[in-house]
Amino acid sequence: MAELRLDKIQAETNEMRKLLALKIPLIATCRTGIYSDDKRLELLTFAAKNGAAYIDIELESDENYKKKLVDTARSNNCKIIISYHNFNETPDTGMLKNIIAQAKTSNPDFIKIVTHAQTINDNSIILSLYETEKKLIAFNMGKFGKKSRIKSLKLGSPFIYAAYRKKQQSAEGQMTVYELEKILKQ
Repeated sequence: MAELRLDKIQAETNEMRKLLALKIPLIATCRTGIYSDDKRLELLTFAAKNGAAYIDIELESDENYKKKLVDTARSNNCKIIISYHNFNETPDTGMLKNIIAQAKTSNPDFIKIVTHAQTINDNSIILSLYETEKKLIAFNMGKFGKKSRIKSLKLGSPFIYAAYRKKQQSAEGQMTVYELEKILKQ
């Protein structure tokens, strides 16, 4: 499985069609910052209609934007991930549970919560979410969050994110595929 960051690759329709036709399941996402919401909607709609296994929709997105993408995904047998990212800290458990409740209103297949661990103790906060949530992908980024990525798999996350090469890491603490395979074989 691979994540297709449409905001990073800036692919044209024909290139996207070729990528989506690959024999591996793809998660299509298009983060804010490069494209307008209209362009992001267009790209993710295209991905959902052309073979993406999942589309990742940011929790903070406009409700109409989310609804259009959810409807398109559902009608094209594409699964939905509603994601929340906090690049500064790990909020307390109460706030994270409120985020989960908000994400559930879109009826996703999975809720993804990724926060930044400022201390090793922040891992306990993020991993405690697995006690009550089953359709969850939750871990920490940052140097203190590395272990939470592996533990999330053991607690029920269907998958985690790894970079193909060290230089391709999308967040601090992200392991490479090689590092991850080595750890999982132990």
